[in-house]
Amino acid sequence: MHSLFANEKDTNILVSMVNPKHCDIRQKPRPSMKIDRRNSAAHQIYESLHRQIIDMTLVPGAAVSKQEIAKSFGVSPSPVRDALLRLQSEGLVDIVPQSKTTVSLIDVQHARELHFLRLSVELEVVRVLCRTLTDAQLAELNIWNERLMVELKAGDKTAFREGDTSFHEHLYEFAGVPGIAQVIQARRGHYDRIRGLYLAFEQRQNLVINEHIAILAALRANDGAAAENAVRNHLGKSLAIIDHIKSQNPNFFLKEETN
Repeated sequence: MHSLFANEKDTNILVSMVNPKHCDIRQKPRPSMKIDRRNSAAHQIYESLHRQIIDMTLVPGAAVSKQEIAKSFGVSPSPVRDALLRLQSEGLVDIVPQSKTTVSLIDVQHARELHFLRLSVELEVVRVLCRTLTDAQLAELNIWNERLMVELKAGDKTAFREGDTSFHEHLYEFAGVPGIAQVIQARRGHYDRIRGLYLAFEQRQNLVINEHIAILAALRANDGAAAENAVRNHLGKSLAIIDHIKSQNPNFFLKEETN
């Protein structure tokens, strides 16, 4: 198993950040934007809550008040209900009718399955791209990776995570399978919360950028074996962090069934 941590100090910082003692699970959701009345209120509320859940602003187990959300956004309960139902369909909130709504605990098995799916798909994606990627597409991928450098310098962790996602979505698009990226997107909430913890530190973000560079170098050289190895190296770390984070923060995770 690959180690995710450069040194013991890095490990301790990460553990401290996600320790439940340092998190207020009563924290109320806060809108990241004003509602644009020209567009769907439900979708905008969904996007805001989804971002807060993935970024751990709303931590696993946190209570979510439909009334508070509606008040914060200045809307009726109806679009809030629609947004929460969508989050429920993605496994990010648990809704008990006429009782309560909470941010779901992280499902480790679900994250493992998503990781398995993503790795399998992206290995095939880079095989295809080694045969078909154009110079213009390669240049665009470089631009996306350079954008990550900008977000890293700006210290915007959310923008960095979203830019990293966009880099990979463009790989799917250029391989001719953008729909698969959408399928994965709808299932990656548990995986992304762990990934967000991994990307919380500058050392890890620098590593992601360098790993992207290795993938691009292999694609430029039309070297399928090197491209596959670069993808395995890049994605292989996500699983390694799950057990470590779970051991330090058991209250954030759904209890796994034992055989």
